[in-house]
Amino acid sequence: MPEELLYGRVRWVHDGAVARVELASPDTRNALDGDMTLGLREASARLAEGVDDGTLDVAVLTAQGPVFSVGGDLRWFAEAPDPSARIAETATLLHETLRTLAELPIPVVSVVHGTVAGGGIGIALGADIVLAGTAAELRVAYTAAGLSPGCGVSWLLARRIGQARAVDLAMTNRMVTAEELRQWGLVSRVVAQETLADEAEEVVQALASGSAPALAATKRLLREAGEAPTTFSAHLDAEAASIADLLGGPDGREGLSAFLGKRAPVFVSSRG
Repeated sequence: MPEELLYGRVRWVHDGAVARVELASPDTRNALDGDMTLGLREASARLAEGVDDGTLDVAVLTAQGPVFSVGGDLRWFAEAPDPSARIAETATLLHETLRTLAELPIPVVSVVHGTVAGGGIGIALGADIVLAGTAAELRVAYTAAGLSPGCGVSWLLARRIGQARAVDLAMTNRMVTAEELRQWGLVSRVVAQETLADEAEEVVQALASGSAPALAATKRLLREAGEAPTTFSAHLDAEAASIADLLGGPDGREGLSAFLGKRAPVFVSSRG
């Protein structure tokens, strides 16, 4: 189980078909400073490499300490000779990381156990499956510091909870509870705090044993449906082409055979 601390801020563990990326600076409440940003960029690049070399099927994002992330390190920005240049450079690196995570053809699971704010929201909620503990809470926070949202936060909020709620949260910066996050569809599910780690592991292992091509195609179709300027008719064509392609492959044939035989499938493309 190779383990490494990237730039002293991000813990990297690649175990079998699963890679775990952990924000590992609880003393700063996992603030997004230069080292944290560089660590996340390197971790995302390693995830992409793991997919390319066929050793990775699932990515997991977690954090140490009671807070998932407070977002950008405003003190670190203010200390720079040119704060504007520093925040622009940091945003560019973080956005590169978020693009990489979104484009990975594997499931990305985030586990949010506590408060998440600012740019940390983009990291936590940008995952494909977001598991939140009952102690999780969210605060947008940008306008409180005289700033506008980054890290995809305005995109995520506007598309997932509607304009009225998104404007409310982004402009008032009120704290949102785990139950509200569940009701509004910002997280996949809310889990009792004491069982969050165990349930997350069950989800991760189930994904790791699944059909990699089917999961990749499903992720692509769902993201395209939610983001691309396409028509319903065009999306139906994309779905038809995808499912036909999968059924022509070994996992599709095995899945069909297992269903008809009333047994659990053994997918050959799973690298668990």
